[in-house]
Amino acid sequence: MWKAFLTLLCLQESLAASSLRIVGSSTVFPFAATVAEHFHYKTNEPTPIVESTGTGAGVKLFCGSTGSPDGVVASRPMTESEKERCEAHHVTYQEFKIGQDGLVIFQNKREDSIALTLKDLTEALDEKTVEGSSCILNPHKTWKDVQANLPNDPIRVLGPAPTSGTYDILREKIGGTCGPYFRHDGAYIEAPTNENLIIQKVLNASHTLGIVTFSYYEKNKDRLNALPINGVEPTMDSIHNGTYPLSRDLYLYIKTNNINENPSRAIFVREFMSTAAIGVTGYLKAKGLIPLNEREQKEMYQRAIDIGNKNSSSSTKSRPYGAEKPVVNYKSKAVIASEAKQSGAAAFLDRFAIDSVIPRLLRFARNDGCGIRSLK
Repeated sequence: MWKAFLTLLCLQESLAASSLRIVGSSTVFPFAATVAEHFHYKTNEPTPIVESTGTGAGVKLFCGSTGSPDGVVASRPMTESEKERCEAHHVTYQEFKIGQDGLVIFQNKREDSIALTLKDLTEALDEKTVEGSSCILNPHKTWKDVQANLPNDPIRVLGPAPTSGTYDILREKIGGTCGPYFRHDGAYIEAPTNENLIIQKVLNASHTLGIVTFSYYEKNKDRLNALPINGVEPTMDSIHNGTYPLSRDLYLYIKTNNINENPSRAIFVREFMSTAAIGVTGYLKAKGLIPLNEREQKEMYQRAIDIGNKNSSSSTKSRPYGAEKPVVNYKSKAVIASEAKQSGAAAFLDRFAIDSVIPRLLRFARNDGCGIRSLK
């Protein structure tokens, strides 16, 4: 009987230990972590593990195996080379757009405000600039060197590192034609992914600009001044309608390999794409996510519904597949464990009332009992 009881405990422990794993963008991390909590609350599934690895590193992990991680959140779409890596490792996936975001270039509110253009940023921050028919190292030391009507202050900008998806977006928006990098001479300072730290550094250093996401700026706008870019200030509306030049979309990629054996992936995506999460009044808006328009949100939610009716043997482009049973009808691991406990372990405890023994059995099951040696 003790052996039967321990087997039930081992079953429950092994089922509870299986959690979804989501990696990727530090920008999307707080949104994914919030969805993970709601997913756990609504399904009793283990809370998904969400790791802030950066978009590039997260996609590399995601495309390296058909198993874990189950998903990756990204502050930019996958590149062609990343898609090729997924295909080479037989990883199939589905892409979801979760919302929008804007990159804000800001300064200390106590300093005189300036306005910049995308051209100003290119000439100030690119590692190399065009001179005649050739590329030379960027010679500009002050903002006045870039544009005569700008202040004679040194160029000093704290921004993301090349490993970040945000860096890739900045290069796409303001990068010139003379190379793939920003400066390394102190004008552009690669900062850690901790945006609170970027804000603190800017507040404590004069004539210094910083780059953060719109949600972080909103939380600190009483101390910060957002710079207009091409005459447009970053707001919810200007980012949503695309008039703000540093707007961008945010993404979730979820694996479809063997999704019938991993139905919690589809349930997690369904929660993420729900109106309750990413809708105009969804709980992620309170976290700073700028919602998709109603048509796009409905499209993403329908895509999440459809993912349960696709074949896990699809290509990287996720061709349709026929599931044996709708994902919505699956019985969660937590429910299975609960039923096992009710039918076996709970009845055993009711009969013998030996509460003091349970902690020792649990420690045994977790540490050295399950699958290692038998109880005699």
